[in-house]
Amino acid sequence: MENSKTAKQEEFVVTARKWRPLRFDFVVGQEHITHTLQNALKTNRMHHAFLFSGPRGVGKTTTARILARALNCMNLKDFEPCNECSNCTSILDGNSYDVIEIDGASNNSVDDIRLLRENSKYPPVKGKYKLYIIDEVHMLSTSAFNALLKTLEEPPPHLLFVFATTESHKVPATIISRCQRFDFRRMEIDSIVKQLRYISEQEAISIDDESLITIAKKGDGSMRDSQSIFDQVIAFCGKNVVYSEMAESLHLIDEEFFFRISKAVQEKNIQDMFKISQMVMSKGYDLVETLQGLLEHFRNLLTVKVTNSTEMIESSKAILERYQNTAAKFTQADLIRILNLISQAEQQLKYSPQPRIKFEITLVNLANTASVMNISELVAEIKSIRQNGIKIPIAQNPINQYINSHIEDNSIIAKEESVEYESKVDLSNDLELNTSEIKKIKELNKSNWNSFLDEFTTLYPELKFISNSNTKFDKNKVIITIEEDFLLSNARSRADLIHSEALQFFEYKFAIVFDEAPKKVVKIINNNNLIQKASSYSPRTTKELNTGAMHPVEKSIVELFGAEELID
Repeated sequence: MENSKTAKQEEFVVTARKWRPLRFDFVVGQEHITHTLQNALKTNRMHHAFLFSGPRGVGKTTTARILARALNCMNLKDFEPCNECSNCTSILDGNSYDVIEIDGASNNSVDDIRLLRENSKYPPVKGKYKLYIIDEVHMLSTSAFNALLKTLEEPPPHLLFVFATTESHKVPATIISRCQRFDFRRMEIDSIVKQLRYISEQEAISIDDESLITIAKKGDGSMRDSQSIFDQVIAFCGKNVVYSEMAESLHLIDEEFFFRISKAVQEKNIQDMFKISQMVMSKGYDLVETLQGLLEHFRNLLTVKVTNSTEMIESSKAILERYQNTAAKFTQADLIRILNLISQAEQQLKYSPQPRIKFEITLVNLANTASVMNISELVAEIKSIRQNGIKIPIAQNPINQYINSHIEDNSIIAKEESVEYESKVDLSNDLELNTSEIKKIKELNKSNWNSFLDEFTTLYPELKFISNSNTKFDKNKVIITIEEDFLLSNARSRADLIHSEALQFFEYKFAIVFDEAPKKVVKIINNNNLIQKASSYSPRTTKELNTGAMHPVEKSIVELFGAEELID
């Protein structure tokens, strides 16, 4: 007998049940609701129906039970239930005749609601109010909601309802309009961590901050989910929890993994990216979840870069310091581009027939993408150099960089020259035409050709660019010159369609030729003198700029790139 009593005392109770709040001031993160309910008790302005909506595990049912005890408590103090009187203990034990909890998912028929309506007529047995708590009320059928309407609109003075739901949009508007609605919030990371730390201290469990923060993140704003994960971690690690063991128990990717990726991106280490991909596959991590974690990692870096602060990141002090140091190695433009690349890859990975290859390509692209610089920063830097008359070292001189990167022999330089253009399209008469057709083609002119294009591009607006292209008429051909290679390729791919429509419009045949525009080429010429000038180049001072003097190297830049000088 003694052994069974001891076993009963040591029976395990899950954390979510053991540490369920018993008072309004113990409810975490929902002060906007608990204070309102206490004020209603204080002023005796208690509504007859409440709708508690919000995510799972944030305190909806718990708050409803506290309200039920507060309404019927025999020793109410500071508008909090005493949890010791007979009314409170019977509600806590679940055997009160005055507080009835109903699961809306399994008692959702019209007959169930009719029974509820009949029973609600009877006054409370011991307390002041009879209260019905209907959980997941959105699961009630339409007929059940309709059966509830009359009672909900004109309830007896002793009757109160509390409806709890995670999907308030499924509750009919006729029900919502008869209730006071309270929206429960997703819990903040800090609030969950604070509560878990308190529970750990009371249970004599040693756990580090990084583990608590990770558990709270994994709980996704739900206290109950976080407490369930907490129980799982304790079961694996025992009374002494360290982050490395906790990550293994939950099969988590730790922060070190993501910092390794950001380091590989910064160093453009493609080889390490393949090693990282192999590690992800060998450990069985979910690829989509990995990209989601990586997205959050670079989001944190962008936050630090933009705000110059780590206040918006939930993590341990050591990790926050690493974010501060790593963010300094990236530009804001780089981080935005990386986030866009990861976000696109996350969506594509879900539907990819070869997710591993897509994942590897994403990592390689991250490491292989060139760094970018904000144009405003570049302009500001150039202005600063020119206004201060700072001499640019030879190795950093843009002229020398261009020469060294494009030409092996520094005795020559590239210079753009126009060359005579020869069309690659055969413009000879290759159609066999009769005398009537030849006469009609001679009458073809810009006016009736434009009439055809107006009608044609109305049907095919994606080919509107043909109307704006250079067109000339040559014997039995219409020659359309298009500058952009992409548009030229597009037009040629639709050539059969254009010929067919033109034949129907003009009712005689002629050739339509799409030709590429003349190009300029770059010739390599010897220019030792220019190289010597580039080597001794020093930017002009403001005084020199104002006099209009132009340095030989600047003149060469104008000739080489067609540049124009802008002076403030």
